[in-house]
Amino acid sequence: MPGRRPFLELAIGTDTGVKVVPSRSDQEFLETVRSSVDIREIIAGYIPLKKVGGRYRGLCPFHAEKTPSFYVDGGKQLFYCFGCGTGGDAFKFLMLYEKVDFPEALRQLARRYGIAIPERGHAASSERPALLRIHQAAVAYFRRVLRESDEGRSGRQYLEARGLAPETVEAFALGYAPARWDGLKETLLRQGFSEGQLLLAGVLLRKEETGRTYDRFRGRLVFPIRNLLGEFVGFGGRVLGNEEPKYLNSPETPLFRKGELLYGLDRTADSIRKSDQAILVEGYMDFLSLHQAGLSNLAATLGTGFTPAHARLLARFTHRVVVNFDPDTAGQVAVRRSLDILLESGFDVRVLRLPGTQDPDRFVREEGVQRYRDLLYAAPTYLEYLAREAAESVDLNTPAGKIRALNQVLPHVVRLESALERSEQVKLLSEMFRIQDGIVLQELKSALAARRTNLKSPSPRQESAEALAGPAARLLKLFVELPEARLAIHRVVRDEDLAGTGVEGIWRVARDLAEGDMTYGRLGSRLTESIDQDLLLRLASTPGPAGSLTEAEDCVRRLQEARLARRLQELQEKLEKAADGASVDDLLRQKMDLRREMRALRSAPSP
Repeated sequence: MPGRRPFLELAIGTDTGVKVVPSRSDQEFLETVRSSVDIREIIAGYIPLKKVGGRYRGLCPFHAEKTPSFYVDGGKQLFYCFGCGTGGDAFKFLMLYEKVDFPEALRQLARRYGIAIPERGHAASSERPALLRIHQAAVAYFRRVLRESDEGRSGRQYLEARGLAPETVEAFALGYAPARWDGLKETLLRQGFSEGQLLLAGVLLRKEETGRTYDRFRGRLVFPIRNLLGEFVGFGGRVLGNEEPKYLNSPETPLFRKGELLYGLDRTADSIRKSDQAILVEGYMDFLSLHQAGLSNLAATLGTGFTPAHARLLARFTHRVVVNFDPDTAGQVAVRRSLDILLESGFDVRVLRLPGTQDPDRFVREEGVQRYRDLLYAAPTYLEYLAREAAESVDLNTPAGKIRALNQVLPHVVRLESALERSEQVKLLSEMFRIQDGIVLQELKSALAARRTNLKSPSPRQESAEALAGPAARLLKLFVELPEARLAIHRVVRDEDLAGTGVEGIWRVARDLAEGDMTYGRLGSRLTESIDQDLLLRLASTPGPAGSLTEAEDCVRRLQEARLARRLQELQEKLEKAADGASVDDLLRQKMDLRREMRALRSAPSP
């Protein structure tokens, strides 16, 4: 499988309509685009903005709100919503609003501001447009076979039997691959594509014994797969008989990574964002039947497991998901695996398990969409679902069965941050497992005690909020925004002055930019930890009075006093444990030196 290429190699193609010039460094090109962008101008092209003080305000396009909490700061070239916490630079806005990746956002901004895209000395730069054309041509071929040929009759009959309307078939470009070895191959070769390109696109296979190539998809109903841009990047194929495998996907290619794509999301992302909820199903037919029935906030895995990349993709549009996989054993195993990923990613999750053995496709055809909507509305929380699953898996008439059921669910209850939520779950488990409240509460307390260290550890968001409140964050803000104080701060502040403040990671990167052009954008582009990126964004978006050199001096003094106090505490603890006189004498001398330093710092003239 080809390795991932640097983002600029992906961003620079031959079909952009932009002048191609000799190559220059990736960073130089990125900085040229970044410095040319006016974020207010970009965002005002999508939503109305009103000037409020030195910033601009409007209704957030990323969540439903009636009172504007979305701000654009032209000076810092950043946007931030205080309602949903979404923010970033112009690149991030385009990525979220237009549902594009970073390379495409970079291309769009370069085109908008007339910036020449540098030529890349890499053969792979022409792969993407060629592979996209191959997929487009293959889609046209499969659709033509389904619509017009005798070979496609079985596909037409199957779709009719499954209740898919012609409009749905056309909207999602469904097709049929005839049971021939070279139907697609010969068609695409006649259109000028090479055999090597078709192999790279994944539409051909090579027989090792003979070296001959042949069509990957044969005798299958074909579901073209689009990325968020609506481009065809891969295929899923389903046999209509009993052959194995039942489903076959495109292989991993430069365009197609099944663990990073969700079927239909290009069509449903806006509905998911507006409803602030996604219904997650397992396969193509489930998606198509529900979508045809009028449910538009859907996404489907490609017949494979749900991945962290899928969670990150969904998180761009919502943090509320209803998981509705098949009710069979394999489907329920997939539910539990997806729960772990979604919960770890901060989603609010409910689970819809349809009655009997019906999958979503069959259920909505036989029971009707209103019945499905009723069950969807009443879908239990993930904890209720897990409790019901546990109750069904044991004999609740025995003490051992009750304990096994309780032990299956308690680890998930422990993860709840709210004591009120945990209390509610105690009542639920008591009723469901027929155990006294007091016993469930006692078991919960034991489980909490076992995880006390983890529970006491603040979440990244809590740490971020605490970090914003202290002098270290204010000093960092002054360091970025106050050029006249920057070098002075850089000279006197030690790394240990900021230890434990929450901004030390940002500081280590910022100090290396002290003598250059300092902006939030440049600083943020060099941060690698998401918690640091989030903190910097919130820091940049926090309004406040203009800073001064006097305020910077005050922040430095407070941080230095805190450092000395920490060091004195450490020495005191060592003194209490010191065993010999020499060690005690040395520690006492260090303590006296620190006290003198502390007195000198406090007696210095106030700024």
